[in-house]
Amino acid sequence: MPKELTWLHISDIHFCPHTEWRDSLSRGELLDYLKTHFTTSEWPQPDLIFCTGDIAFGHSSKQPITEQYSVAEQFFDKLLDVCGSEGTSLPRERLFIVPGNHDVNRDAINGDAQSALKTWARDSWAHVGEINQRFNDKSTEFLDTIRRLNEYGEFIKRYLPHLSDPGQRHVYAKTFEINGISIGVFGFNSAWTCAGLEDDRNIWLAAEWQFNTAKKELQDSEVRIGLMHHPIDWLNQTERELTNRRVASDFDFWLHGHSHNAWVTPIQSHIVIAAGAVGAGSSDEFGVNLCKISLSDNTGAARLHAKKAGASGWTIMPIEEVAPAGLWRFDLPLRLRKSPNNPEAHQSNNKTNVPQDPAPFDYIARYLSSEFERALKSFSGQPRVWVEPILSRKAEIEKDAKLEPPVTAAELVNSIASIIIKAPPQYGLTCLAKYLAKLAWHKPSREFWLYLDAKLLRPNSASINTETERVLGPLNLSFQDIRRVVLDSWSPTEKEGPKLLIKIIEIFGETPIICMQRSDASMAERLSNIDLRRTFETYFLWTLPREVIRKIVSGYNEARQIGDDDAVTKRLVSDLEVLNLHRTPLNCLTLLKVSEFDFDESPVNRTEMLKRVLFLLFNTDGIPTYKSKPDLKDSEHVLGYFCELLIREGSYFFTQNRFLLEVQRFCKDSLIDLDTHIVFDVLYKNNILLMHGSQFYFRFSYWIFYFVAQRMHHNEAFAKYILSEMRYAQYPEIIEFYTGADRKRDDALQVIINDLGECYRTVKENCGFPENLDPYKHATWESSPETQEKMHEVITKGVMDSNLPAEIKDQFADRTYDPARPYDQTIANILTEHSVVCLMKLISAAARALRNSDYAAPETKRQLLTAIMRSWDQLSKIVLVIAPELAEAGHASYDNAKFFLVGDFGKNRNERLGAILSVIPYNIAAWHQDDLYSPKMGPLLFDQLDSPDLSSIARHELLVLLILQRPRNWSKHVENYIASVAKNAFYLNDVFELLRHEYRYGFALPDTLSEIERLIKMSLVKHLTGQKRPGVKSIAKTSFKKTLLPERPL
Repeated sequence: MPKELTWLHISDIHFCPHTEWRDSLSRGELLDYLKTHFTTSEWPQPDLIFCTGDIAFGHSSKQPITEQYSVAEQFFDKLLDVCGSEGTSLPRERLFIVPGNHDVNRDAINGDAQSALKTWARDSWAHVGEINQRFNDKSTEFLDTIRRLNEYGEFIKRYLPHLSDPGQRHVYAKTFEINGISIGVFGFNSAWTCAGLEDDRNIWLAAEWQFNTAKKELQDSEVRIGLMHHPIDWLNQTERELTNRRVASDFDFWLHGHSHNAWVTPIQSHIVIAAGAVGAGSSDEFGVNLCKISLSDNTGAARLHAKKAGASGWTIMPIEEVAPAGLWRFDLPLRLRKSPNNPEAHQSNNKTNVPQDPAPFDYIARYLSSEFERALKSFSGQPRVWVEPILSRKAEIEKDAKLEPPVTAAELVNSIASIIIKAPPQYGLTCLAKYLAKLAWHKPSREFWLYLDAKLLRPNSASINTETERVLGPLNLSFQDIRRVVLDSWSPTEKEGPKLLIKIIEIFGETPIICMQRSDASMAERLSNIDLRRTFETYFLWTLPREVIRKIVSGYNEARQIGDDDAVTKRLVSDLEVLNLHRTPLNCLTLLKVSEFDFDESPVNRTEMLKRVLFLLFNTDGIPTYKSKPDLKDSEHVLGYFCELLIREGSYFFTQNRFLLEVQRFCKDSLIDLDTHIVFDVLYKNNILLMHGSQFYFRFSYWIFYFVAQRMHHNEAFAKYILSEMRYAQYPEIIEFYTGADRKRDDALQVIINDLGECYRTVKENCGFPENLDPYKHATWESSPETQEKMHEVITKGVMDSNLPAEIKDQFADRTYDPARPYDQTIANILTEHSVVCLMKLISAAARALRNSDYAAPETKRQLLTAIMRSWDQLSKIVLVIAPELAEAGHASYDNAKFFLVGDFGKNRNERLGAILSVIPYNIAAWHQDDLYSPKMGPLLFDQLDSPDLSSIARHELLVLLILQRPRNWSKHVENYIASVAKNAFYLNDVFELLRHEYRYGFALPDTLSEIERLIKMSLVKHLTGQKRPGVKSIAKTSFKKTLLPERPL
């Protein structure tokens, strides 16, 4: 006999006297429809019936809740008749029910006690232990709370005694066998603290008690099914997190109702199935599911049925792509799947403590390949393109980085060291992490690398172990099979980031770790002084060279032709430069998607780029013709509202049900007609939303920031909220998208000017550095010990004349002082008081706003750039102050921000100090260039360069930016600068060396290379002859060494 199981899943019947005239007809039509379906369909009658809550509508004076249950009994009798076979009803023992919020008698609720439960839910971590203890002990408080379900309990005791709970908790665990399958069903009670509208995200479940009981009672079952009325996201935060983990590890199928939305969420570890409503006021809310699984061929399917408006009765409910003809097919959870070499894979691993044999090689290989392919997925219909990553031991920002030989992924896989791989967000670290895990398994030694996502973990053993078990269990692997841990999405800037890494090291002992670290584009990172008790090798993931971009274009054209490979590559490289985007696979694929719309027209900024992507997704890609296409502006409007909620809450995970409820409520209040289901489907289908467990999240945070920026345009109060109290500084991308929408947000620019000016004045006043502090005035073309000593004296005098505390002045002046923690902490504390981190964040936000404000008033743009350059100058002085500490220890901290020396700065302290001082201007410009620069900024930058108010350090840093980015007419202004500085000046030498570096490594056309060559020679001739502005004739008369122009690599 095939090992198959079929069940009917219904929910939310709502036996209500007020709407009985309507609902009785709907229920009758459902019974008739099911009877016909079982007669004409190839599907058999169900083996089981599950009803996930809300049998009653609630206590009312017109019809007490006890009478509603009497009507329910009649309906269930008829349903059991319909689902029976050969004239015999399905036994009542095959009907399973759980309570819902409408099954509560609200007249029995103690208002004061309920208020306390709601208050506790806001600080759920602090009270979850007490809630579980009350549930276990059946305390006085618990018995008072559970009284609201007394009528439900009497109904169950009378009609379905096999589900009656003598413990009065209204939960149950049932095990039985059907068709050779050992089945375990646990009925959860999520209604015992429900009271009304305030339930959302405040519900207490006593999850630990209920899941522990379920695990104990169902441990010998092959198939484990959990029933609960509410979607998981209706629970409070602590209960929600635990439930998500335990569902993944303890159950194969998770059924719920409440949301009135039929949906199937297949996950590797389990399948979540939501039923629509049997009794509802809107056609979109109706829905029941018939499900069938086969343990013989590892497959399952849910047949969706609904009652649509205008229809005479119930019918199938097709959903484009996922459930054509209303049939949603899915693979069984991994734990249940058989393979030819492992026919008993579905059996429980809890039966014995003997370690299990590893799952077959091909099965784990398929799982790892599937995970890798999933990470590669981008927009719907786009080809999945993978190019070998470019890795290096040096950061791409370092001047000599390109001299370092690249490192291959295979080398990392064969290394036995613990490793940190750094890259900014959206560089492809997740794809790389899963690629490495896949490569490791294909080694002859077949190493299993455990992939963990830091976004989904908390820094405690329970969280980490639960996630580990969730991955290992379906693969039939044990803790001892783990050869390496890959921790993805880790960042030292996250509040609990360092604690999480320390905990993982503690749990996994000597197991090597590869940590994929999201890093800031600057070299400054928020990181506490923590002892990891382990040495990590550091590598950096680089952007893509032109030849690799060509490979992406070629692969893309094979699947979806845009144009000639050469033409598309040239346009793509140009657009990346114009939009100031890093050459990452994601950015390439996004722009290629935009090119499908109009290859001949480029977006002007990132805001426009994302708007074009959304236009394609909402208008041309895969929305069924029988469904109305949602208006893009309407969609952006409601998504802006939803993302506003996420930003205000600071929580970015949500279920589909919560998404639909929130946006539907907003549409109703705003009188907007929008099919929110299609909006969700478009986002999910195109991988803008990803799923983990039963929850969803935006794959990349910039989508949240984009929609929030749209919301700021639509809601003045929210715009003021973001712009007030410098909140925008926490999310620079929001201000970038906000200003980029119409490129004339003078209101925002004025706020930023005022905030940046105030922060600058605070830092300047409290630090009190001399206005004219510039050690580079005393530096010369060729550095010597004497000039370095003079520079140090200038810096020391500046510190002595500053407002820094006496202990810092003493420590700085003591050249032989051993820099230990007290010094580090003193610097950190004093600079915290001076709001340096705030200044750095404001610089970033201000630069992004300015870059996108083409049409703002010219004077406003000048004021903002002046404020930015003043802040650069102040930041340079701060780095000058910590330079000795960097030279001594290799790192220096302030305000929880940590600067590292990356690269070879010399063998001794004095060498390192000289090298650090010489590269500060370059680093200041390089850190901020991505925020500030676009080709359209040229005239404004030139205007600022000529400003008499610009300090000598900031002027030089601005010139460095011009050399690095080279806007139109850049060489003329570099020439003027060369003419303005002394022949033996450090500034002239720095320009000379930077031009040589760009000649060797920079991406430049022949005409640009000729200009760079001319300026290199002009700088050297000035140094040699002292001419103010050496011209073509002077350059031609000079004999240059062959090594003057470095050889450009192929």
